[in-house]
This record gives sequence, structure tokens and C-alpha cells, in this order.
Amino acid sequence: MRFDAKFFAQGYNQHKNSMAAMETNPTPLCIVCGGKHWTLVREGMDLCRPNHRKLFRIETCTSCGMVSQQPIPSNEELQAAYSVSGDYVCYRPAWKELGWPVWKMLRHWTTRRRVARLTRYAPKRELLEVGCGAGDFMVAAHRAGWQVHAVEYNEEMVEALHREFGFDVRLGNLAPGLWTQGRFDVAVFWNVLEHLQFPLEELSTASDYLRSGGVILLNIPSREAAETGKWFGQYWGLLDLPRHIHFFDRSTLEKLCEKAGLKLACYKTPFVQSAWCYYISCWNWASRDKNRLLSWIKFGALSALITLIMPYIAAKCFASRGLEAFVVLVKS
Repeated sequence: MRFDAKFFAQGYNQHKNSMAAMETNPTPLCIVCGGKHWTLVREGMDLCRPNHRKLFRIETCTSCGMVSQQPIPSNEELQAAYSVSGDYVCYRPAWKELGWPVWKMLRHWTTRRRVARLTRYAPKRELLEVGCGAGDFMVAAHRAGWQVHAVEYNEEMVEALHREFGFDVRLGNLAPGLWTQGRFDVAVFWNVLEHLQFPLEELSTASDYLRSGGVILLNIPSREAAETGKWFGQYWGLLDLPRHIHFFDRSTLEKLCEKAGLKLACYKTPFVQSAWCYYISCWNWASRDKNRLLSWIKFGALSALITLIMPYIAAKCFASRGLEAFVVLVKS
């Protein structure tokens, strides 16, 4: 999900020590190993701001293989990146929408998959969602039997979920003191971790809120997402620069989570998410043409080529080298 700009102003106080360290040491430090040496993976612009000509760099730490934007975007840069549009799709509540437009059907399908994973990996008790957006997952989890709580950076969404359902949703970032430690059985970060400047702090806080043996469920773009599809250039679907900051593989995520007192129990790269990225990249690339008919022709031709290589993409996903990962972490 994408965050409201308010988060970055609030988040500065929580992360000021890390920011101070970056300011005193101009060499970017790896969030996993503290390494200082990087090699370039790719560059790209912010597609949401076509007149903003700055190139953002994605680089690999030569010590541990972590892939991140370097330097990590400042609060000011991220405020500008998230303020380009005040009406993100993730803030459109499907539970409130009449009828079944395509975006609502896709949201409903995604939510059902997430609830199924929750049912498989967690008990039906108390759940914490970090970055609940429009609240569709909260609503579905509540109806499936969980007691739901959340933090969210969009004030309008917080008020709507409290008003319509009475849900316990706190405004702002995940921080100590919002609830008692050891309260929750499960915490979920659905496409959130990659947006955080300093994800270790949020993972550590979420771990503190879990009971012993509690689990965290994640969806994240993988390292493969940053290194694959270079022929699409900046139109590659999972780049979303500068909002996507970090791209983990199993090894780097496992090392980071150990620092937060979490053990990696499951790391999968489902085929559907990888296939989606290829097709949305086809559309991003084809839609550069202002002629709508030509855009559809280019999209159809490129999609047909992509369909031919789907067996290869599926094989990579089976080998845990897909573009988006589903992860289960257990509190040690």
C-alpha cells in the first residue's frame, strides 16, 4: 500500500537517530549489515511525476546482497512523492462501493487470498494490521472471527473505519505505547515494509506487540523484482520509485528479522503476483503512446509474447525467485 504524506512528518521523530547517523556519515549504510559499498542495479524516474526529472538509484550492497534505493529518500522527497495524487486506489473502500467495478473485484480477490493465508498461519484471536488503508482486509478478517486493530496514516480512513465499524484504528506510525506489549497473536504488513525508510524499527515494534509464538505475515516485492525486467526500464511494474525503497530476498530478510527477534518460517513467491507484474508492466510501457488504439495494440502484442514465457516465470516462482514474496515470521 501507499502511505499518506502525514506519516513522513510524524515518522521523523521516531527515526531521528537513524537520520542523524546518515547525516554524519555521507556514505549510505546497508540496513542489514551496515556495509558501505554498493553497485548500481538500475535507475528510474517517478512515473507519477513525469515533469520531475530526478533519477532514483537502486543499488546492491556488495557485502550482503541487500537491494535498496541509495541514498534512502528523505522525508521531504517522500512527502512530494506521495502528494502527487490525493486519491490513491488503496484509499477507496471496496466495502463502501456499490456494484462490482473491476478494481473492486480485484480487491475482493486479493482480500480473500489474504484471509485464507491468515486462517492457515494464525489463530482466530487478536490481529494487528500495519497500514490498513481503506480497511477491506480488516472488515474481512473481522467477519472471519478475528478481533482487529490497526495503525494507519490517512486520517480520513481512520475516522471512516471507526465510524462505520467501531474498529480500533490508531492514526500515525507503529510506535511503542499504543497497546500493551504481548497483546496480539498476529500482525500483518500487506505491501508496507518496502515503503519504510527504516523497516527494522517497525518490525521490532511489531514483535514487541506479539505474544510468544505470535506471527507476522508480509507481502513484499523481492530482490528479483528490482533486478528483473530491465528491458521495461522505468516502466517495470514493481519499481514505483521513489516509494518502493527496499527489495529483500530470503537471506537479507532473514538477517534483518533476526535483529527484531523474529524467525523466518516461510518464504514463497506466488506465481500470480509475478504474472501480474509482467502484464501491468506491458500496459505501463504501451500506454506511453497517447493514441489509445495504438496503446492497446502494443499492449496486446507484448502481452502475447509475455504469455509465451509464462512457464519460465512459473518455474522461477516455484524456486522462490518470483517477483513478490509472501513471508511468515515467528516471534522467537
